Amino acid sequence: MSSHHIVRDEQEPALLALNASWLGNETLASLLEWSPTIVVPANQVEVLTSLGFKPDVVVATSDERSASSESWDMFAPLTVLERSKTKDVAVAALQYLLAKKYTAVNIFASPFDLPLAVFDLFFASMDIVFYNETSRWLWIRNGQYSKWLPGGTRLNVKSASGPQEFTWSGFKTTPTLHLQDDVALVVDTDDVVSIRSARRFLLEEQL
Repeated sequence: MSSHHIVRDEQEPALLALNASWLGNETLASLLEWSPTIVVPANQVEVLTSLGFKPDVVVATSDERSASSESWDMFAPLTVLERSKTKDVAVAALQYLLAKKYTAVNIFASPFDLPLAVFDLFFASMDIVFYNETSRWLWIRNGQYSKWLPGGTRLNVKSASGPQEFTWSGFKTTPTLHLQDDVALVVDTDDVVSIRSARRFLLEEQL
C-alpha cells in the first residue's frame, strides 16, 4: 500500500473520500501525490485498500467500529472518528478536520449531496473543492474568479442562494447580470476570464 509522510502539514488539503472508488481515476489519484491525510467512511475502507491506499481516519458509528476494529488494526496508526447514527459522515469529518486546523480539503462527492447550508460553517473557514470523475466544483467564497483558460473551455456557475448579480469577462456569450440559479459558459479565446459577484458562488471546472 502507498506510504505517507510521517509528518503532515495541515496547510495541505486533506482528502475526504466519500466515494473511494474514484481513486481508480488516474487524474483523481494524482491528488495523493503529496500524501494527504485520507479520511473515509467505514463503508469505503475496503474500496480504498483494494486500490492500494490506506486510510488515516475512518469515520464510523459505534456498531461499525465494533464490527471492524480488529481488521483495521493493520492500518495503525489509525484514527477512528466515532459519529452518531444521526450525524452525516461529511459533517463529522469536516468538524474533525476543522478542529485539527486543516485549512483545505478535497471531497470526493457532489456539493449537492447535502444542502449547501450544511457546509456554511466549513466554507467560511476552509478551502473546499468537490471532485467527481469528470469535474470539480470550487466554492468561490470571496466572489472573485480569474484564470487563464484555453478557448472552448466550459464552465458552470451556480448561485449560492437565489438570484445573484455577476459581471462576466472572456466568454462567447454574456449571461444576464442577474443569475437565477445556474449557467453554462464557454471561454471565447485563449485568455484570462473573470467572474465576479458581491457574494460567494459555486463554479464547476472540467478535469
